Amino acid sequence: MTFTRAHRILIAVVVTGAAIIASIGFAGSYAAVRELAIKKGFGNFAYVFPIGIDASICVLLALDLLLTWIRIPFPLLRQTAWLLTATTIAFNGAAAWPDPLGVGMHAVIP
Repeated sequence: MTFTRAHRILIAVVVTGAAIIASIGFAGSYAAVRELAIKKGFGNFAYVFPIGIDASICVLLALDLLLTWIRIPFPLLRQTAWLLTATTIAFNGAAAWPDPLGVGMHAVIP
């Protein structure tokens, strides 16, 4: 497939926008989940806990993509990544509990 100049520009805009949205989402999610983990008694581990969840999602999806690419699909990897994503959203929402608007605001970006 040949990309025109317009295609390349659009791809650059999409990639840049996705990186910005991902950065904002990670920063907000990190702060919310870290504070929740501190409240729940995680101690110093609270500072790496949110990174561990997000890194796990990325690694599981990358491994799923790699295994699918070499024709050894293992759907449980993708489902586990989805479960971790849902867990992250729940943790973000719980950080603002019991305020319903706050729960929605914390849960929407992740």
